[in-house]
Amino acid sequence: MNTKKLQLIEAAIRLFAQEGVGVSTAAIAKEAGVSNGTLFNHFETKQMLIDDVYLFIKRNMADVILSHVDFSASVRDVCFTQWLTFANWSYDHLTEYRALDVLNSSQLLGETARQYAEELWEPMIEKLSDAQENGILHPLPPELLCINAQSYLHSLVVYTNRKQYSRHEMEMIFREAFRVYWRGIATSLSSVDEIN
Repeated sequence: MNTKKLQLIEAAIRLFAQEGVGVSTAAIAKEAGVSNGTLFNHFETKQMLIDDVYLFIKRNMADVILSHVDFSASVRDVCFTQWLTFANWSYDHLTEYRALDVLNSSQLLGETARQYAEELWEPMIEKLSDAQENGILHPLPPELLCINAQSYLHSLVVYTNRKQYSRHEMEMIFREAFRVYWRGIATSLSSVDEIN
């Protein structure tokens, strides 16, 4: 990705997080230090900019989170690692997280962008499906388990950010919250107490 395009995406992330998706392309271009014409050289429409910003954040988030997950581990360990890594990613990338939240709730995302972003998490869907086939998890659709986790994680990010917790305090809350989440999706509670 060239420098100007990256500047535009980073500027859009900051402004979407602060002002929402209604911010003008002129304001995004100004924040990036380029002309509005340069913005439209890289993104033919604001829709393309919105979708590219969304995918940029989702790819970076997935790269960080999934790189920490050992998919040969138990489903509980995979879910727990992903859960805690997400907690740390959101702590370290709060502006990106806020922009992502704004984009998700805007209903302006293109369907192709949403589908591509969902495909990034396919290894997780497969792990959940395998665990269901083996009777470890309740037989809800894996996508629903992920949506449930996303909603819970969002609440935790909002809560820990509002309370201005330190990283250590935030991690302790996320660890305990995972125990609660796991109790809701696992068919057996025997592995719940193994979480450190």
